[in-house]
Amino acid sequence: MGNLLKIKRLSRQFYLLVSLLLVAIPCYYVGYWAFINSLPNTLVNVNVAATSLIPHPLPVKLQLIGFTASLLPLAALLYGLINLRRLFALYREGVFFSFEQVSIFKKISKALFAWVLFSMLYEAAKSILFSMGNPPGERVVSLTLGSQEITNLLFAGIVFVIAWIMDEGRILVEEQQLTV
Repeated sequence: MGNLLKIKRLSRQFYLLVSLLLVAIPCYYVGYWAFINSLPNTLVNVNVAATSLIPHPLPVKLQLIGFTASLLPLAALLYGLINLRRLFALYREGVFFSFEQVSIFKKISKALFAWVLFSMLYEAAKSILFSMGNPPGERVVSLTLGSQEITNLLFAGIVFVIAWIMDEGRILVEEQQLTV
């Protein structure tokens, strides 16, 4: 079996996996906020010590605010996954170096940057929501830039550079095809 056929087959499998993630991830977000009061603290705590941030059930109003705050990073993540699925659809069809692929890579890179930024803001909003019912002096605002965020930003930058290199390669191939 040739490499082209293997790439197409693997791309079809990743297309299906990403399609599954496009359904599972929003369901996770909805479930997280719908059942936040019955989840163990290890799933609820944000980037702080293992002390309970929610000594009491989170009111429905705050659950809705939390879910609404989660929509920004969710939207960025879904946008990136939609574009990743489009990329695998092109690979599945045997399209490997095109302007559309370069455009998709750039969109994935932008989605990753946005996801990191929105996730940081979301975690800060969660820390506020989870400690809002605490007495003054025991409320928490947690804004972090850790190794996970830095890794994701680095990955987004690498994807952007790959898109740039692919675009330059695409231009060279097009120029070469036009030269007689």
